[in-house]
Amino acid sequence: MKKSQIFLFLASMALLESAAEITALALKKPAQELPDDKDFDYYSANVCGKRFEDLYSFLSGENGAPVFTEEEIYNMLSVQSDYMNHRFDCSDFRAQLLFKIYKDYSGKLSERCAALIKNTFLNFKYFMDEPGDDSMCYWSENHQLLFAVAEYLAGQQWKNEIFINSGMSGEEHRKKAEIRINAWMQQRFKYGFSEYLSNNYLAEDLAPMANFIAYSEDRAAAEKMKIIMDILWLDVALNSAGNRLVAVSSRMYGNNKAGNFYGNSIAAAMNLLWGEESVKDVLSDSKISESEKAAITASLNKKPNHIVICFTDIVKKGIYTLPQAIKDIALSKESFVSKMGCGLSPDDLVEENLVGQQPHQIMAQLGAETFTNPQVIENTLKYLKNNKMFGNSFVSYFKFLSITALKPVNIKGFAERHNIMPHGIATGRGNVYTYRTAKYTLSTAVNKDVDRCGAQDHEWSANIGECLALFTTHPAGNGNNRFSSSPGYWIGNGRRPMSVQHENVNMTIYKIPKKLRLAETGISKITHTYMPVDFYDEFELNGNTVFARKNGVFVAMISNGELNFKPYDTEAVKGLFSNLKEELPARYVPQREFDLCREGGEYHIYITELSDCDKETYDEFKARIKTNKAHFSGNSVSYSTYFGSISASYSGEFKVNGADEPAVFDRYDSKFCHAKRKSNTICVDSGKNTLELHFDTAKRKTAE
Repeated sequence: MKKSQIFLFLASMALLESAAEITALALKKPAQELPDDKDFDYYSANVCGKRFEDLYSFLSGENGAPVFTEEEIYNMLSVQSDYMNHRFDCSDFRAQLLFKIYKDYSGKLSERCAALIKNTFLNFKYFMDEPGDDSMCYWSENHQLLFAVAEYLAGQQWKNEIFINSGMSGEEHRKKAEIRINAWMQQRFKYGFSEYLSNNYLAEDLAPMANFIAYSEDRAAAEKMKIIMDILWLDVALNSAGNRLVAVSSRMYGNNKAGNFYGNSIAAAMNLLWGEESVKDVLSDSKISESEKAAITASLNKKPNHIVICFTDIVKKGIYTLPQAIKDIALSKESFVSKMGCGLSPDDLVEENLVGQQPHQIMAQLGAETFTNPQVIENTLKYLKNNKMFGNSFVSYFKFLSITALKPVNIKGFAERHNIMPHGIATGRGNVYTYRTAKYTLSTAVNKDVDRCGAQDHEWSANIGECLALFTTHPAGNGNNRFSSSPGYWIGNGRRPMSVQHENVNMTIYKIPKKLRLAETGISKITHTYMPVDFYDEFELNGNTVFARKNGVFVAMISNGELNFKPYDTEAVKGLFSNLKEELPARYVPQREFDLCREGGEYHIYITELSDCDKETYDEFKARIKTNKAHFSGNSVSYSTYFGSISASYSGEFKVNGADEPAVFDRYDSKFCHAKRKSNTICVDSGKNTLELHFDTAKRKTAE
């Protein structure tokens, strides 16, 4: 046989072997992520119209709580236990209140109910390095703490028991989880939250933090967790207005973006801490519309769900008290600028020696949702392979990188050469600029990961009213569907813009892509603005310019091209609010045009300026804006307004009055708090009260 024939034969055999390997991997289904449709009602429906959190209220003797029979208690607990025993995704959410019920009220439970809870925790899987196939998400920032606290507290509670799934003792589990909890707290203090200002996921942080504070026998560690709790609320106070939190974030869904009423998962917690005081002036203001007051009242009346109740309970019991300095900031009527540096970029992970297989390293990396980026892709593949994670539906696609034929391939080099869509899953480092007044906030993740594909990122946001926020996106996909996808029409971006801000002016520049990147399924030729005409008191669109008013907040938006509303689309509305579990009354749903689009051209540029009635009238605002000069040139824009000039370009240039503006911020930089990144101490001064947070020594010092 000739050498060429031998080569062809060997090559053919290699191809056949690879094809067989790929086929076998493709046919192997990942573990089930969520219940089957036929079982969904069992796991999601209430028991006799009563909710999981209602059971805790009943056991605690709360006035007006629904009454449960013994059988109803068992049925409710069985639903939660069955969900966890199946190891469906978000089982760790349910574990928080389940443990809390056992810890606080096991004396009120029957023996079979107490045994049910105990056995559920003894059977559970708490981290990726433990036995068992499943499709639970262990790695995002909130899940890391949810799993670790559930493991720690279960191990502490049943320290001498052998946990069935792992074969480890309770004490071994406690020590194992302690390492992850300490790493999580330290990383939040040094670098801030990777899921920064997520009005969706902050609730999932609050529950395990609250349980750890309430039940950890290590009181020094519990004090450290209180410090991280303080930081979470400091972030919220600096970036919310009028008891509303709708800011920029690395992870948000459509409803989270649309307005506080629809998507603020920590609304009940904010209500308890400062809500009534925050909105009392608004509710008594004769100039505020009755519909706005009704929406505010509805939000104030929202009850905590089974996650948030873990936090509200420790506040009511005095186990955690919000420092007065933070409350002062939340209630402040002053206008101010706040800058924050949050999270970890792929480069940060390398610089901080956080790429590796140790728990604190993999937590930092995966907590920042950094999987395929060239800095980490080899580490990701090694960790998933070592821990037999290819059967997990979230990361199962990595199994194809492990085939024999790819062993000689330089996977890191491939990831460096190709800016593939999954690189955009990384939450990255957010440099958050917020301008806050008594009536609104305008916030921007300044110059963040420009042109990278987006996942759930939210680059700029104007928080205008209880049911009203303003934002733009470049839809992922072809721009005609994927209304509830993540990323999709409303969630994340097809490609991230260059977005910058100075005080009450935001500039956002999109480059419309011409070619698909690897793993992209389509390219949208539009950008669009969420602009529900129904929800503004006044609205006018003239070519490329919008003026609008909501109560005392004024909006002007100027684009470099004509703006037009898409025809009303019921499916687009459903997609925007698809993450909501309850059906919205018609008055809270746009009934007319809401989707304002810009088409054509290579660059789409938006200038947005806000003001309010404390500074000028609406007519004065419109007249002033009409005299301002906006100049668009290719990928650049300049604009003159009351503070002078502001200019930006897609390439990253950003100037105010001719001087370069920074795009990288310290940990905190505002009139209330200045702290360097990785600082050992964070000090807050509201002008009335002070707060010192010393993480290493677990000291919280307050003073008037």
